[in-house]
Amino acid sequence: MAQWLGQFSGRTHGTRVQDAEDALRHAVQAFHEVAAPQERERKVKNVRHLAKRLLQARLRLLKARLVRAREPRLTDLASRWTDGADAVQAREMTTRAAGVNAILVEFGVEELVRSDSPQPANPERG
Repeated sequence: MAQWLGQFSGRTHGTRVQDAEDALRHAVQAFHEVAAPQERERKVKNVRHLAKRLLQARLRLLKARLVRAREPRLTDLASRWTDGADAVQAREMTTRAAGVNAILVEFGVEELVRSDSPQPANPERG
């Protein structure tokens, strides 16, 4: 098993998702409060950037859970996690397919959803 420097620091994929959600929630609130067109455009860019960051964090969390669910157990008994792995993999595929637009809808900024722009093939690379 690989060791990493942040082990036991409390910084996990889950906390990264929570931090990204909090930052996006704050940016959405700021977006709704601004009225000047020039300032609003900056807020749009910020909200879209944070939505991409949240998508990346969620996908990494799901990948980590998938790896964990597929790990062999210490006993020779059949793992009860195989169904869990399938569910996590299905959730990862739906999250990836929905992309940034689904996150924007989730956070109440439907007006920022772009129907004409294709999602990148690999959202982790941005």
